Amino acid sequence: MFKSKPLAALVALACSPLALAATPVTQLDEVVVTASRSPDKVSDLPVNVSVISAADIANSTARTVQDLLSTLAGVHVFNNTGSADSAMVDLRGFGMTGISNTLILIDGVKQNTNDLLAPNLGVVPLSEIERIEVVRGSGAVAYGGGATGGVVNIITRSGFKAANGVQATLTAGSYNLKKLDLSGHLSGQQVALDAFVKSLSSDNYRANSAERNDSAGLTATVRHQGGDVRLYARSSNQDLRMPGARSVNPATGVDEFGNDPRGTSKPNDYMDIKTDAFGVQARQSLGEGMLSLDVATRAKQSQSEASGWLEQRDLDEQSASLRYEQELGRHRLVFGVDTLQSDMDVNNGSPATLSTRIRQRHVGGFADVLLRPQAGTAISIGGRTQRIEDSAADFTGFANSYRTNKELHAWQLGARQALTGQLEAYAKVGRSFRLANADEQAYVSSPLLPQTSQDKEIGLDWKQGGQALRAAWFRYDLTNEIHFNKLVGFFGSNVNLARTRRQGLELEGRSQLAANLELSGNLTWQQATFRQGAAGGVELAGNEVPMVPQQLATLGLSWLPQEASRIGLQLQYVGKQRLDNDQANQFDKQLDAYTVLNAKFSHRYSKQLSVALDVNNLFDRHYATYGIRSGATGSSGSYNLYPAAGRNVQASLTVNY
Repeated sequence: MFKSKPLAALVALACSPLALAATPVTQLDEVVVTASRSPDKVSDLPVNVSVISAADIANSTARTVQDLLSTLAGVHVFNNTGSADSAMVDLRGFGMTGISNTLILIDGVKQNTNDLLAPNLGVVPLSEIERIEVVRGSGAVAYGGGATGGVVNIITRSGFKAANGVQATLTAGSYNLKKLDLSGHLSGQQVALDAFVKSLSSDNYRANSAERNDSAGLTATVRHQGGDVRLYARSSNQDLRMPGARSVNPATGVDEFGNDPRGTSKPNDYMDIKTDAFGVQARQSLGEGMLSLDVATRAKQSQSEASGWLEQRDLDEQSASLRYEQELGRHRLVFGVDTLQSDMDVNNGSPATLSTRIRQRHVGGFADVLLRPQAGTAISIGGRTQRIEDSAADFTGFANSYRTNKELHAWQLGARQALTGQLEAYAKVGRSFRLANADEQAYVSSPLLPQTSQDKEIGLDWKQGGQALRAAWFRYDLTNEIHFNKLVGFFGSNVNLARTRRQGLELEGRSQLAANLELSGNLTWQQATFRQGAAGGVELAGNEVPMVPQQLATLGLSWLPQEASRIGLQLQYVGKQRLDNDQANQFDKQLDAYTVLNAKFSHRYSKQLSVALDVNNLFDRHYATYGIRSGATGSSGSYNLYPAAGRNVQASLTVNY
């Protein structure tokens, strides 16, 4: 199965007594909030969770949140825009719908919108992130739909935990990159203020792929007896040129990917996105428990042009969540209600005129009980019911208007058991769901049904001294999976598939080889298959779902040659995968596997001054993370690839005051 030499080396390393490892690995006594929306110890949760700490971020070769996530087991990141901040994140093998099955949060607030656009995760500078919690497996009970693959919660540095001061980082690099990250924290006994500004401009690797990304945020936290109130405001503006694909046609000898990877086929295409978000988060002790209230509003405007076709989108969204958590002796109860109100207008054409109006109204209630019947044993039981009202009004005459009213349910049952002082086992079963978004509901003959999944997972956690090891097996059996199938109709269509399956094995851990030397790595084997059904006269049962690599692996080395200096190396492998639109599994070309080595050197001259030098794709590998075939059937024909950047360098200077 593992034919790549770099991957074979990783397998050999993983089998050694020292070192199967991952970057990063959760310590078993860490407290996380993402899994149940209540602070719980990892050792109490029947989930596979990783925590990327601020120290992990500072020591990593990663430049974006997506880069950080791609180092974890079970996470696949790919890009068809040219902007690293807009790359798609896929947890556990959902391919092109990965972003619709992976829930992204910032401080517990949902970032996914009612379309197919990936959230801009560059809105918060990496230096302002306290930690990132990644929970693999369904988060449907705690958060509702769209979390079958897992939940990523980006938790920012704010409030009274951040030290007073100002930090500025200046970065310059390849492709005319210029970036400024500026942040400040000020706190007293009762009030804390936090602010950040980020500004990035780059020509990027390809022609017509330049971007400008500016963001700013302000947070005020007021502490009072028995609780606190946190108010925040964030704004971001992303201007991105869109270079399009590089075409390859063996029959005619065209090979733009090989001969001109930095060229563009779309010199006038672009996308501009502006987002403003405001919110209040309050906590107050009430009786023996804690009452939490989150209220958020978001306005997002986007404009794009593709081959002369103009599209404008205006999204207004309001959400609220009220939760109560209480310790009941050794046990814990959390329950709450969530609401979502979302309105989006889509304008198309030149000049742009209103074409579609989409509305979402969601109300859900959930409860989760954590039982600790004895030391070393934890049992989690939870359920959710959610009422959905979605509608779309078409004003063009080319699509169907629709209105849906449904009640959906999710549940989970899990247990974690300490087997020895170093070894714990867990198991989890449940049901999750996802709704079609506005893009998927457009131009379908009838509204798409909700996607449901029966989820199963078992795992082992081992920790001793400076070494840790985790193994997990998962399986999702899906009904009515929402998927764009090129085989349906003349142009393809979003459809509800017959039965499909995701399953896989994840291995990860970490080994402290010496006081100044740490080794880390992970291995993932995953499989995404159609189990039933046919389309366009093609039998799909047994076929692979496109854009899901079966093998993923990462190997990391961190060395401190002296106390103030650090050298980091990261080797990343992504296996081959079916091209997008190849549901028939007939195309003789697949997206090639690739191996990339990244390196970083950092040095701290004092508490106030530090420098870093990053080199990504050190050996200048030529590869693509996304590709799509032309047509839907046949073993040959043309296809399009989106080249990744070659060797690139960044240098940064950080000043703290």
